[in-house]
Amino acid sequence: MNSKNLVFMQSVAFFGYLVFISLATVKVQGTALVTENFYFYIIFSQFVYVPVGILLALPAFLKKCREEGQWKWKKRYGIFILFPSLYVLLVPYVIPVDSILPNLLITNPSVSSVIQVLCGYFLVKGFEKE
Repeated sequence: MNSKNLVFMQSVAFFGYLVFISLATVKVQGTALVTENFYFYIIFSQFVYVPVGILLALPAFLKKCREEGQWKWKKRYGIFILFPSLYVLLVPYVIPVDSILPNLLITNPSVSSVIQVLCGYFLVKGFEKE
């Protein structure tokens, strides 16, 4: 597959997923308001942008798939990026414990979206071939 087709398919998938997120968020939020059960909505909103990061890292991953060698996970990405980002996404919303981070960082909705994209991106970028 040439790079022009890949860029086109990636952009269609990216913007299609953003439209899907918009529609699904309204639907899940409406269901949460009617049923007064907000747990699924919280989990959904904490992980909905992870596939965006995966889509952004996909071209580099597909290039690595063509190479020879064995897959290896970069532990530094897991330790320094993925675990802290999962901590920010899960505490205190999904795991009800006190956070060591300031409340301003946890309650800011923009921080959550950026961290979700980074989490998805480095989840895919962490794989390499030797």
